Amino acid sequence: MFDGILIATDDSPSMKSALEYTANIFPSSNYHLINVINTSDRSIPQTPLMRSKLEEISRETIDHGKNILYSMGISKVNTAIPEGVPSKEIMRYVEEHDIDLLVLATHSKVGSQEIHIGDTALHSLQLTHIPSLIFSCQCKSKVPKSIFNPTTFSTYSVEATFLALELASFFGADLTTYHIGKADPGEELDEVRRMAKDKSVDFRVVVDRDATDEKLVKESNKYDFIVGSRGRGGLLYKFRHLIPQLALSDLEKELITGSPIPFLMVGD
Repeated sequence: MFDGILIATDDSPSMKSALEYTANIFPSSNYHLINVINTSDRSIPQTPLMRSKLEEISRETIDHGKNILYSMGISKVNTAIPEGVPSKEIMRYVEEHDIDLLVLATHSKVGSQEIHIGDTALHSLQLTHIPSLIFSCQCKSKVPKSIFNPTTFSTYSVEATFLALELASFFGADLTTYHIGKADPGEELDEVRRMAKDKSVDFRVVVDRDATDEKLVKESNKYDFIVGSRGRGGLLYKFRHLIPQLALSDLEKELITGSPIPFLMVGD
């Protein structure tokens, strides 16, 4: 399904489940682990002793990730410990090694007025053009049997629906496309129906043009896996490379932080 998978590994509680989950559902892919030594953090003294300590921590983190993948039957794992701005080094590795899936475990929390997603994850999602599998939960490692695909059927978001369909066929899963746009889905939906029939995917469409973000998060809890787009289009989206907060819509942030299942986000 995906030839090259890059996992931006760290020591977060959700990383172990992210590694196990990904290796379980994509056992035949080529795996890469990266842990970036963050030399852009001015709060950390850039002394030789501190650099040596950071390198040691990165190597321990990489070794821990490799051991988890080995235990899941992955025989070969490519690794890298670059230095620099984490999100930029991750994107550099993606481009140089033909990666087609990025895996991130995000440190997310819900504040009093807004949802916070970890800086490295948010900045990586801001920059990436490839699908990203995001974990903010310690998810059970299992092959998905039901996929939830919220969409407006815009030209932009329909690409996520096509990928959701490919994944449903790959996993032998059911697919529910939840249409939340105001416009009629039209020919795009007809094409998805034809593809679902050709691939023998159990496919259904729910139309709920007035669905709230809260309702969609609750709905997502009925499924094993979420596939969606960034959820943001229009003029503001064009400035996402300058302002990280514009990289995701509020709905996508809530689905990442509020659902106990992985979210696969389709980029541009």
